[in-house]
Amino acid sequence: MTITVPVAPSVPGPPLAEPTTASAARPARSGRWLWTGGLIALTLLAAGLTVWGIGSGSRSEYYASIALSMSKSWSNFFFGSFDPAGTVTLDKIPGSYWLPALFVKVFGFSTWSIILPNALAAIGAAVLTAFAGKRLAGPTAGLLAGAAVATTPILVAVSRSNQPETFFVLGLALTAWAAVKALTRSSFGWLIVAGLFIALSFQTYMLEAWAVWPALAAAYLCTRQPWVRKIWHTLAAGVVSLAASLSWIAVVSLVPASSRPYIGSTLHNSAWEMVFGYNGLGRFGDSTADSTAYRSFTPPFSGDPGAFRLFNEQLAGQIAWLLPAAALGIVILAVLRYRPAVTVFLGVWFATFAAMFSVVAGMHQFYTAALSVPVALSVGVAFAVARRRGVRWAQISLIGVAAATALSISFIYGGYSIAFAVAQLVTAVIAVALIVWGRGRIVRGATSLVAGIAMLLTPLAWSVVTISHPSSINPVAGGVADMGGGGGQGGPGGFAGGQGGPGGFTGPRGGQAGPGGAQGGTPPQAGSGRGGFTGGQTGPGGGAGGDTASSSLLSYLEQNRGTAKYLVAVFGAQSAASLITATDGESVLPIGGFNGTDPAPTFAAFTEMVASGELKYVMVSGQGGFGGGFGGGSQSGEAAQIRSWVEQNCTQVTDAGTSGLYACTP
Repeated sequence: MTITVPVAPSVPGPPLAEPTTASAARPARSGRWLWTGGLIALTLLAAGLTVWGIGSGSRSEYYASIALSMSKSWSNFFFGSFDPAGTVTLDKIPGSYWLPALFVKVFGFSTWSIILPNALAAIGAAVLTAFAGKRLAGPTAGLLAGAAVATTPILVAVSRSNQPETFFVLGLALTAWAAVKALTRSSFGWLIVAGLFIALSFQTYMLEAWAVWPALAAAYLCTRQPWVRKIWHTLAAGVVSLAASLSWIAVVSLVPASSRPYIGSTLHNSAWEMVFGYNGLGRFGDSTADSTAYRSFTPPFSGDPGAFRLFNEQLAGQIAWLLPAAALGIVILAVLRYRPAVTVFLGVWFATFAAMFSVVAGMHQFYTAALSVPVALSVGVAFAVARRRGVRWAQISLIGVAAATALSISFIYGGYSIAFAVAQLVTAVIAVALIVWGRGRIVRGATSLVAGIAMLLTPLAWSVVTISHPSSINPVAGGVADMGGGGGQGGPGGFAGGQGGPGGFTGPRGGQAGPGGAQGGTPPQAGSGRGGFTGGQTGPGGGAGGDTASSSLLSYLEQNRGTAKYLVAVFGAQSAASLITATDGESVLPIGGFNGTDPAPTFAAFTEMVASGELKYVMVSGQGGFGGGFGGGSQSGEAAQIRSWVEQNCTQVTDAGTSGLYACTP
């Protein structure tokens, strides 16, 4: 049963009901036109920041090869196979790659076909957040919240790559949209829908999606319904969400291991282990590590865990611009006694995600893009509610805190950041003056626009700069260095000297690049990190590019493979990725999977492939342009045994234009 709870403003303000007089109808029609125009402008803004120039952007060869491999068969598509032959999966549930794989299948493999779906997801997230905000507090809330998502620098950066994050943010925006309907209508049906969107988000980023449930459950328990009804509604929706979340894991577990790829980055070929071990407890470092039950992986980015981690130099410019304003917005909603369920929802969601990103052992900067939705809604709704009720101190404080935060963060980076932060501060002064002294309908309408600029100008500048600084290895915004845990900073705001972090680049005025980085402010090209196609080493998800370095090797393999099923076998998925994309999806055997230690294939299975003639060539070194991918140079277990056997029993090829290639005959 759906119960509608009317909520009236606590102080006089614009009527909430539909206007009945002709004079009142005109402003309503004008408001609808302003909303439509604003939504179009928001969509164009988001599209410009995410889509412009992506065809010539930077891509991760590891993730590109996954989309290409998944497009080769429906089995690969469902399981998320890393290689075209379906030997081993990627190290995640493949939800983030289903749409890119379909794009590759329809439009062919290219940089734009694997990145465009991510860009579209970011646009969708901004628009959906706008609709959620509009439902809560009108067009001002919706447009401000949508603009905040669209101009979140780290979201723009990752949406211009093929890293698996943007679809998760889209899932969170869908969850917010449905949750708003569930909370404002006290609707069990919409609560189920919100739970299903959490389950959909789980298919893209796993356990992180469930971190929304505490906020949703607590908020629904604050709706005006009998307690028994609220409790069983919440429990029922939770059970449905849980079942939908675990559906992929359950199906994979029921399929015999011999009929599917090996589950990547696991010790026991288990989807449960991959999700809850490697991508769950394994992300919190030594405190939860259990090397006998699952592998651990903590990306070396974003600095050390701690209460102020989100404001360190690795993260502040990426996500922190509106964090203090969002916290203040939640306080304002509570003080103004806005709908308790909505206030609880936004407050608990924001606090949960902020705490999660503060304590996790290691992460990429782009993980924090997930904060964009709750932060945007908290700021947008708080400002709009305060504006509708004429509460000046709340409007002014939100603008002032956002401008002060921008100025504070800009001093960490310097360069263009300071100039834009000062301009934002000046705009904030103008916005405050309009709020205090502005009169007339046109002035009041312009005030919201000026206030939005006063809160978003500097992050918008960082987002625009990001367009000309693509990075596939570890996407970051604003032109700053691709900083690791201990990496240096690429000059103030990315526009001055300094030392680049690992795989990083420095600003236009130069500086020293870190290992695998680019010099003097040049964006890192594909393959400029650790391990790609040009013979360096790529970090996790690293890029690969320039195929000219190994064209002779490719030609040799294609001309001499005969009837072998596999073009070549290499150690580590990173090394294999470049070959898969360079050959438009030839079967390349990635011995050891993502980190080089997966028992895929086993030693017995490998020797059987050689004996049957399925496999002829094996590349054991990084020379010739395909080596040393992440984990590719540190084999252990089955992979180490295979390598030793190849070196002892196969013949080294000397006429392929490279060393490290072996021919194995039955």
